[in-house]
Amino acid sequence: MQAAQREAETGNTEQARELYRAVLELHPGHAQAHFGLGLLEQQAGDVAAAIPHFALALQGAPDQESYWLGYIDALMSARQFATARELLELGRRHGLQGPAIEAAEQQLALSGAPAAQEIDAAAAMFAQGNIEAAGSAARALIERFPQHPFGWQLLGAVQFESGALAPALASMQKAVGYAPEDADALSNLGLVLRKAGRLDEAFASLRDAIALQPNHVHAHVQMAGALQEMGRVDEAHSSAKAALAIAPNHLEARKTLALILDNLGRPVEAVEQYRQVLKEHPEQTDVHSNMLLCMSYTDSITPEQLFLEHRQFGLQLATRVASASRWNNVPEPNRCLRIGVVSGDLRHHAVANFIEPVFKHLAGRPGLALHAYSNHPVHDGVTARLRQYVDAWRDVAALDDAALETLVRADGVDILVDLSGHTGHNRLPVLARKPAPLQATWIGYPGTTGLAAVDYLLTDRHMLPPGEYEHQFTEKLVRLPASLAFAPVADAPDIAALPALANGYLSFGSFNRLSKISRKVIALWASLLRALPDARLLLAGMPLGEQGPVQLKAWLHQEGIDAGRIRFHPRTGMRDYLALHNQVDICLDTFPYTGGTTTLHALHMGVPTLTLAGRTMAGRQTACLLGHHGLLQFIASDAGDYVGKAVALSRDPAALARVRSSLRSGPALWTPDAGMQVAEGLERAFRIMWERWCAGLPAVAFEVPPGPPADADAVSAASPPMPA
Repeated sequence: MQAAQREAETGNTEQARELYRAVLELHPGHAQAHFGLGLLEQQAGDVAAAIPHFALALQGAPDQESYWLGYIDALMSARQFATARELLELGRRHGLQGPAIEAAEQQLALSGAPAAQEIDAAAAMFAQGNIEAAGSAARALIERFPQHPFGWQLLGAVQFESGALAPALASMQKAVGYAPEDADALSNLGLVLRKAGRLDEAFASLRDAIALQPNHVHAHVQMAGALQEMGRVDEAHSSAKAALAIAPNHLEARKTLALILDNLGRPVEAVEQYRQVLKEHPEQTDVHSNMLLCMSYTDSITPEQLFLEHRQFGLQLATRVASASRWNNVPEPNRCLRIGVVSGDLRHHAVANFIEPVFKHLAGRPGLALHAYSNHPVHDGVTARLRQYVDAWRDVAALDDAALETLVRADGVDILVDLSGHTGHNRLPVLARKPAPLQATWIGYPGTTGLAAVDYLLTDRHMLPPGEYEHQFTEKLVRLPASLAFAPVADAPDIAALPALANGYLSFGSFNRLSKISRKVIALWASLLRALPDARLLLAGMPLGEQGPVQLKAWLHQEGIDAGRIRFHPRTGMRDYLALHNQVDICLDTFPYTGGTTTLHALHMGVPTLTLAGRTMAGRQTACLLGHHGLLQFIASDAGDYVGKAVALSRDPAALARVRSSLRSGPALWTPDAGMQVAEGLERAFRIMWERWCAGLPAVAFEVPPGPPADADAVSAASPPMPA
């Protein structure tokens, strides 16, 4: 024993460890040897190995205060706080007292753990939606146990639920700091990092959680989401499948798998997953919206079936939500109108490219006061720009439906405009409550909401020619002189010369999402490539991994297209993405869901898109944009016409070159005049809608005449008839 103690004091730990073990071989219950060996193991960082030695030391000599203190300290290091508290209470009963014991008790109070029932009660508050009470409980736990991870995790969850992303991230990082090997803490941190857009860090945190607890279903689900957002869809698919293998009925796992299948271009399978979720959870309106968007990509569903599915969404929501019929809005036809816009995309998002040019020209108009309801927790530079154009800005991502309805009513909104439709972060369940006397939908989704509570859909005659599409909408169609303006990328590359002039053949390209490229789309493109055997095809925006491109390659091979004629390009940054258009003569559109933002980016880069005009709003997006730019020769009526137009265009590269050189500089949706025209049409439309409501008349379809907003008498004259 003396030799062992000398070696330990001089730092010769291995020799000391061997000597202590020699003592224990001779005397297995030797308390001092166990205590010395426990100290060495704890100093080496192996607390788990130290604890049994401290327990045996105390068992052999319960009158030694240092053994009690050493054992308690080791238990706290191992975060076994409940056991440490029980041991301290036992020591008190054995007569332990004095400054050292008081210090141990204080340390345990600061770094210890709340009782299990406290944790369960606080967690239950959060699960039941009592966010304010859960936040109070979390702060109380942190005050008493500042080094225990649960209080910080709970506070982070409350902050995240309330839309306070930065504080939530700080709290979750605190939790992981105090419990670096806690899989729950790491998984929750991964979730918040993912929502903050810090995907690489989210991936690392979730990877560590899964390494610690391979069957942690929440970590697998979040990993699937993070990988999908990183463009690694094959790996995302594997993670979602792993989550469902662990928990076959896990709601978020199945929702995530459905979304990934959609993004992999497998909409039929995605719809099956969505239907399974809705069968068990019919209240999941976000899943229902995802399914409707996915159906819009599916070529096996007719426009009539698609409308009925949207209508069913509205009917089901109406059975759960009471629609208001009374408002406090003053029915004065000529007063300043409060216009509310609600969207999850008032940020760096394609929708903002269409909204900002219009907001610029609506701002400060005496007849309108804009109120924005932003339903996304992340703000960026685009958000900051949009805020300056509105009279009131509300961040509403953390508000439940009832709270948002109350806020819209309190703001006195006269016309509430949805800018999301059935896309992410929509608030359609709030619109179903009808918090404003008039409601409309615009921009965010090319189709009906299916809600009887939404009165109007804003469009134009290029998108939906009069008399042809009204039966596909629960809303009344309001045709503006122009319904779209577009803000292109400010530092877009210069337009290069037409590649065909140097190559001697046409280079086609597609920049659409993989989910929009179906087997039938590939078949049509292949027909075009067979008709033009020298032509090439660039497929850009491909996700990382192999599954998506492999499927497209297989389809093209089945069509007899030489692989050497096809180039696949992965997703890239915006400027490089735009620069790829300089390698393309004509873009090829998808169907039944055609391009929107991608078509406009191509037009701004001088590249027209050959489109097959469809029988739905989603199928007419590119046709609408081409119509606005006077490029009717690129709109095909059927598959034969599609191929025929491509062949005709290949014979006149000089005409293509003229189109290319004139697009950016000519009249287009990205000129200041376009934003002004849309803003003026909107203001006039809002006034007509409002005037009818003030007269007690129902919503009707109408077309807004061109020109600036007129005075009240002129507006009355231009309004649709008002029967007695």
